Amino acid sequence: MSKKSKKGRLEENVSVDDILAVITGETLAEEKLSKVSEVLSNLIGVNEDIKGAMLVSMEGFPVASHPPEIFKEEARVAAAIAAIFATSERNALDLVNEHVSYIAVKTSNRYIIIQLATEDYIIAVITDEKAKLGILLRDLTNATQNIKKILSI
Repeated sequence: MSKKSKKGRLEENVSVDDILAVITGETLAEEKLSKVSEVLSNLIGVNEDIKGAMLVSMEGFPVASHPPEIFKEEARVAAAIAAIFATSERNALDLVNEHVSYIAVKTSNRYIIIQLATEDYIIAVITDEKAKLGILLRDLTNATQNIKKILSI
């Protein structure tokens, strides 16, 4: 939809999906997006310590999250996740010439675990502080494998 601004320029309403398509050169079809959301929902269902899960583009755009109430400011959280991952990856390459497997951030009451899902996407989960890191990583890796399958179709 286009409309004229006061200055006579054409203004268009552009969705986040449209922006992602331009930046990444691809779009996530509704079917894929629905399947990714289902994987995030299942991840939370499998591990009761996981309170929220989000898939983010490398550029810092939110792709999918579950449940919605955990990520109130989805765009800011997505940008922060991408920035943390990119900074950690760069530092790992500079320091030890290796890629990051995952990033664990411990706050006073919870963990934030960030992992590369595919070449173009990052997955992040927020957990309780009582969460077991090994079990979290196992469940996160399983979800990541499912997301890879969905996005490669």
